[in-house]
Amino acid sequence: MTLQNTLRHHHHLVELGSLLATAGAADAFADVFGEHRHGIVLLIALGLALITTTVGHHVWLRRSDHAPPREPAVASADETVTGVVWRVRTEIDNTPGRLAVLAGALAAVGANIHGLDAQPAAAGVVVDEFLVETPPETSAQQLCDAVRAVGGRATCAVPTDLLALVDAPTRALDLAARLARRPDSLEAVLADLLEAEHVQIHPADAAPWDDATAGAWKADLVLRGPDGGVVTVSRPGLPFTAVERARARSVVDLAAAHAACRERG
Repeated sequence: MTLQNTLRHHHHLVELGSLLATAGAADAFADVFGEHRHGIVLLIALGLALITTTVGHHVWLRRSDHAPPREPAVASADETVTGVVWRVRTEIDNTPGRLAVLAGALAAVGANIHGLDAQPAAAGVVVDEFLVETPPETSAQQLCDAVRAVGGRATCAVPTDLLALVDAPTRALDLAARLARRPDSLEAVLADLLEAEHVQIHPADAAPWDDATAGAWKADLVLRGPDGGVVTVSRPGLPFTAVERARARSVVDLAAAHAACRERG
Protein backbone atom coordinates (compact mmCIF):
# COMPACT_ATOMS: atom_id res chain seq x y z
CA MET A 1 0.00 0.00 0.00
CA THR A 2 1.41 3.39 -0.98
CA LEU A 3 1.78 6.27 1.43
CA GLN A 4 -1.01 8.19 -0.28
CA ASN A 5 -3.43 5.26 0.01
CA THR A 6 -2.48 4.75 3.66
CA LEU A 7 -3.22 8.41 4.46
CA ARG A 8 -6.55 8.22 2.66
CA HIS A 9 -7.40 5.06 4.64
CA HIS A 10 -6.55 6.80 7.91
CA HIS A 11 -8.74 9.76 6.92
CA HIS A 12 -11.73 7.47 6.31
CA LEU A 13 -11.20 5.74 9.68
CA VAL A 14 -11.14 9.12 11.47
CA GLU A 15 -14.40 10.14 9.73
CA LEU A 16 -16.03 6.84 10.73
CA GLY A 17 -14.85 7.23 14.33
CA SER A 18 -16.22 10.78 14.47
CA LEU A 19 -19.58 9.59 13.14
CA LEU A 20 -19.82 6.78 15.76
CA ALA A 21 -18.82 9.12 18.58
CA THR A 22 -21.40 11.72 17.51
CA ALA A 23 -24.16 9.11 17.30
CA GLY A 24 -23.27 7.77 20.74
CA ALA A 25 -23.22 11.22 22.28
CA ALA A 26 -26.59 12.06 20.77
CA ASP A 27 -28.13 8.84 22.08
CA ALA A 28 -26.74 9.39 25.58
CA PHE A 29 -27.93 13.00 25.54
CA ALA A 30 -31.46 11.92 24.60
CA ASP A 31 -31.53 9.16 27.23
CA VAL A 32 -30.41 11.46 30.03
CA PHE A 33 -32.91 14.18 29.20
CA GLY A 34 -35.65 11.66 28.44
CA GLU A 35 -35.56 10.39 32.04
CA HIS A 36 -36.50 13.83 33.34
CA ARG A 37 -40.03 15.11 33.34
CA HIS A 38 -39.37 18.03 31.05
CA GLY A 39 -36.56 16.43 28.99
CA ILE A 40 -38.43 16.27 25.69
CA VAL A 41 -39.64 19.86 26.05
CA LEU A 42 -36.08 20.98 26.77
CA LEU A 43 -34.73 19.20 23.69
CA ILE A 44 -37.36 20.88 21.48
CA ALA A 45 -36.57 24.27 23.02
CA LEU A 46 -32.85 23.78 22.38
CA GLY A 47 -33.55 22.87 18.77
CA LEU A 48 -35.74 25.93 18.24
CA ALA A 49 -33.13 28.15 19.88
CA LEU A 50 -30.45 26.78 17.55
CA ILE A 51 -32.63 27.41 14.48
CA THR A 52 -33.47 30.95 15.61
CA THR A 53 -29.83 31.78 16.29
CA THR A 54 -28.72 30.44 12.90
CA VAL A 55 -31.41 32.38 11.00
CA GLY A 56 -30.63 35.56 12.92
CA HIS A 57 -26.92 35.24 12.16
CA HIS A 58 -27.68 34.67 8.46
CA VAL A 59 -29.85 37.81 8.32
CA TRP A 60 -27.14 39.79 10.11
CA LEU A 61 -24.55 38.72 7.56
CA ARG A 62 -26.86 39.70 4.69
CA ARG A 63 -27.03 43.27 5.91
CA SER A 64 -25.14 45.71 3.67
CA ASP A 65 -22.70 46.77 6.38
CA HIS A 66 -21.63 43.17 7.06
CA ALA A 67 -21.93 41.61 3.62
CA PRO A 68 -18.79 41.05 1.55
CA PRO A 69 -17.97 43.81 -0.94
CA ARG A 70 -19.74 43.48 -4.24
CA GLU A 71 -18.11 43.69 -7.63
CA PRO A 72 -18.50 47.18 -9.09
CA ALA A 73 -21.07 47.34 -11.85
CA VAL A 74 -19.66 47.74 -15.33
CA ALA A 75 -21.18 50.84 -16.83
CA SER A 76 -22.12 50.89 -20.48
CA ALA A 77 -20.83 53.49 -22.90
CA ASP A 78 -24.19 55.27 -22.74
CA GLU A 79 -23.76 55.70 -18.97
CA THR A 80 -20.11 56.72 -18.91
CA VAL A 81 -19.97 59.15 -21.83
CA THR A 82 -21.81 62.43 -21.33
CA GLY A 83 -19.84 64.76 -23.62
CA VAL A 84 -18.71 64.66 -27.25
CA VAL A 85 -16.50 61.81 -28.48
CA TRP A 86 -13.69 62.78 -30.87
CA ARG A 87 -11.14 60.88 -32.91
CA VAL A 88 -7.93 62.92 -32.75
CA ARG A 89 -5.04 61.85 -34.99
CA THR A 90 -1.55 63.28 -35.26
CA GLU A 91 1.97 62.40 -36.35
CA ILE A 92 4.72 62.74 -33.77
CA ASP A 93 8.37 61.87 -33.43
CA ASN A 94 8.80 58.45 -31.87
CA THR A 95 10.81 59.61 -28.87
CA PRO A 96 10.48 58.83 -25.16
CA GLY A 97 8.03 61.05 -23.30
CA ARG A 98 6.34 62.47 -26.39
CA LEU A 99 3.12 60.54 -25.75
CA ALA A 100 2.90 61.89 -22.19
CA VAL A 101 3.28 65.42 -23.52
CA LEU A 102 0.42 64.86 -25.97
CA ALA A 103 -1.79 63.44 -23.23
CA GLY A 104 -1.09 66.47 -21.07
CA ALA A 105 -1.95 68.83 -23.92
CA LEU A 106 -5.31 67.12 -24.47
CA ALA A 107 -6.06 67.15 -20.75
CA ALA A 108 -5.34 70.89 -20.67
CA VAL A 109 -8.32 71.54 -22.98
CA GLY A 110 -10.62 69.25 -20.97
CA ALA A 111 -10.27 66.10 -23.08
CA ASN A 112 -10.64 62.76 -21.28
CA ILE A 113 -8.75 60.00 -23.13
CA HIS A 114 -10.75 56.78 -23.54
CA GLY A 115 -8.49 54.98 -25.99
CA LEU A 116 -5.24 55.17 -27.94
CA ASP A 117 -4.06 53.47 -31.12
CA ALA A 118 -0.40 53.94 -32.08
CA GLN A 119 0.39 53.07 -35.68
CA PRO A 120 3.85 53.00 -37.24
CA ALA A 121 4.55 55.43 -40.06
CA ALA A 122 7.87 56.53 -41.56
CA ALA A 123 11.14 55.89 -39.80
CA GLY A 124 11.20 57.66 -36.47
CA VAL A 125 7.56 58.74 -36.79
CA VAL A 126 4.40 57.29 -35.30
CA VAL A 127 0.72 58.09 -35.90
CA ASP A 128 -1.17 58.41 -32.63
CA GLU A 129 -4.94 58.26 -32.68
CA PHE A 130 -6.79 59.22 -29.53
CA LEU A 131 -10.43 58.61 -28.65
CA VAL A 132 -11.31 61.45 -26.33
CA GLU A 133 -14.40 62.83 -24.66
CA THR A 134 -14.77 66.58 -24.25
CA PRO A 135 -17.40 68.98 -22.96
CA PRO A 136 -19.91 69.99 -25.66
CA GLU A 137 -18.36 73.43 -26.03
CA THR A 138 -14.91 72.10 -27.03
CA SER A 139 -14.23 72.45 -30.76
CA ALA A 140 -12.09 70.50 -33.20
CA GLN A 141 -9.92 73.57 -33.66
CA GLN A 142 -9.13 73.70 -29.93
CA LEU A 143 -8.10 70.05 -29.92
CA CYS A 144 -5.90 70.43 -33.01
CA ASP A 145 -4.27 73.61 -31.72
CA ALA A 146 -3.44 71.94 -28.39
CA VAL A 147 -1.79 68.99 -30.15
CA ARG A 148 0.10 71.14 -32.68
CA ALA A 149 1.44 73.30 -29.86
CA VAL A 150 3.42 70.31 -28.48
CA GLY A 151 4.80 69.10 -31.80
CA GLY A 152 1.94 67.23 -33.46
CA ARG A 153 1.91 67.27 -37.27
CA ALA A 154 -0.83 66.55 -39.81
CA THR A 155 -3.29 66.80 -36.95
CA CYS A 156 -7.02 66.37 -37.42
CA ALA A 157 -10.00 65.87 -35.13
CA VAL A 158 -13.37 64.51 -36.22
CA PRO A 159 -16.42 63.67 -34.10
CA THR A 160 -17.29 60.01 -33.78
CA ASP A 161 -19.89 57.90 -31.99
CA LEU A 162 -19.94 55.61 -28.97
CA LEU A 163 -19.17 52.54 -31.09
CA ALA A 164 -15.61 53.82 -31.43
CA LEU A 165 -15.12 53.09 -27.72
CA VAL A 166 -15.66 49.36 -28.26
CA ASP A 167 -12.49 47.27 -27.99
CA ALA A 168 -10.94 47.20 -31.51
CA PRO A 169 -10.32 43.41 -31.74
CA THR A 170 -13.83 42.70 -30.46
CA ARG A 171 -15.29 45.09 -32.99
CA ALA A 172 -13.30 43.53 -35.84
CA LEU A 173 -14.45 40.02 -34.87
CA ASP A 174 -18.08 41.17 -34.69
CA LEU A 175 -17.81 42.68 -38.16
CA ALA A 176 -16.19 39.51 -39.53
CA ALA A 177 -19.02 37.45 -38.05
CA ARG A 178 -21.58 39.77 -39.64
CA LEU A 179 -19.86 39.41 -43.02
CA ALA A 180 -19.89 35.61 -42.64
CA ARG A 181 -23.63 35.63 -41.91
CA ARG A 182 -24.42 38.13 -44.66
CA PRO A 183 -21.90 38.05 -47.52
CA ASP A 184 -23.73 40.95 -49.22
CA SER A 185 -22.93 43.30 -46.30
CA LEU A 186 -19.37 44.13 -47.40
CA GLU A 187 -20.16 47.80 -47.99
CA ALA A 188 -21.73 48.22 -44.55
CA VAL A 189 -18.93 46.29 -42.83
CA LEU A 190 -16.24 48.44 -44.44
CA ALA A 191 -18.16 51.60 -43.55
CA ASP A 192 -18.39 50.55 -39.90
CA LEU A 193 -14.79 49.35 -39.72
CA LEU A 194 -13.33 52.54 -41.19
CA GLU A 195 -16.06 54.99 -40.12
CA ALA A 196 -16.27 55.87 -43.79
CA GLU A 197 -18.77 58.29 -45.24
CA HIS A 198 -19.22 56.40 -48.50
CA VAL A 199 -18.36 52.87 -49.69
CA GLN A 200 -19.19 51.58 -53.14
CA ILE A 201 -18.51 48.26 -54.84
CA HIS A 202 -18.07 48.40 -58.61
CA PRO A 203 -18.55 44.92 -60.17
CA ALA A 204 -15.83 43.48 -62.35
CA ASP A 205 -18.00 43.51 -65.48
CA ALA A 206 -18.51 47.27 -65.09
CA ALA A 207 -15.14 48.30 -63.63
CA PRO A 208 -12.46 45.61 -63.81
CA TRP A 209 -9.48 46.14 -61.55
CA ASP A 210 -6.43 47.67 -63.21
CA ASP A 211 -3.33 48.58 -61.19
CA ALA A 212 -2.41 51.26 -63.70
CA THR A 213 -5.70 53.15 -63.36
CA ALA A 214 -6.47 52.53 -59.69
CA GLY A 215 -5.17 55.98 -58.76
CA ALA A 216 -7.62 57.66 -61.12
CA TRP A 217 -10.62 56.90 -58.93
CA LYS A 218 -11.89 59.88 -56.94
CA ALA A 219 -11.80 58.22 -53.54
CA ASP A 220 -9.63 58.24 -50.43
CA LEU A 221 -9.10 54.47 -50.62
CA VAL A 222 -9.30 52.18 -53.65
CA LEU A 223 -9.21 48.40 -53.26
CA ARG A 224 -9.45 45.39 -55.53
CA GLY A 225 -12.95 43.96 -55.08
CA PRO A 226 -13.70 40.35 -54.13
CA ASP A 227 -14.84 39.58 -57.68
CA GLY A 228 -11.99 41.42 -59.40
CA GLY A 229 -13.84 44.73 -59.52
CA VAL A 230 -13.14 47.94 -57.62
CA VAL A 231 -14.09 49.05 -54.10
CA THR A 232 -13.94 52.78 -53.36
CA VAL A 233 -14.02 54.24 -49.87
CA SER A 234 -14.34 57.91 -48.94
CA ARG A 235 -13.79 59.57 -45.57
CA PRO A 236 -13.29 63.33 -45.81
CA GLY A 237 -11.25 65.02 -43.11
CA LEU A 238 -9.40 61.95 -41.84
CA PRO A 239 -6.92 60.27 -44.21
CA PHE A 240 -6.53 56.51 -44.05
CA THR A 241 -3.38 55.18 -42.43
CA ALA A 242 -1.37 52.22 -43.69
CA VAL A 243 -2.80 50.08 -40.87
CA GLU A 244 -6.38 50.99 -41.82
CA ARG A 245 -5.67 50.18 -45.46
CA ALA A 246 -4.35 46.77 -44.41
CA ARG A 247 -7.46 46.14 -42.30
CA ALA A 248 -9.71 47.03 -45.22
CA ARG A 249 -7.80 44.70 -47.57
CA SER A 250 -8.17 41.88 -45.03
CA VAL A 251 -11.94 42.37 -44.90
CA VAL A 252 -12.19 42.32 -48.70
CA ASP A 253 -10.03 39.17 -48.78
CA LEU A 254 -12.37 37.57 -46.25
CA ALA A 255 -15.36 38.40 -48.45
CA ALA A 256 -13.56 36.88 -51.46
CA ALA A 257 -12.79 33.71 -49.48
CA HIS A 258 -16.47 33.36 -48.50
CA ALA A 259 -17.51 33.82 -52.12
CA ALA A 260 -15.08 31.12 -53.24
CA CYS A 261 -16.42 28.72 -50.61
CA ARG A 262 -19.99 29.30 -51.75
CA GLU A 263 -19.04 28.62 -55.37
CA ARG A 264 -17.42 25.34 -54.41
CA GLY A 265 -20.52 24.41 -52.46
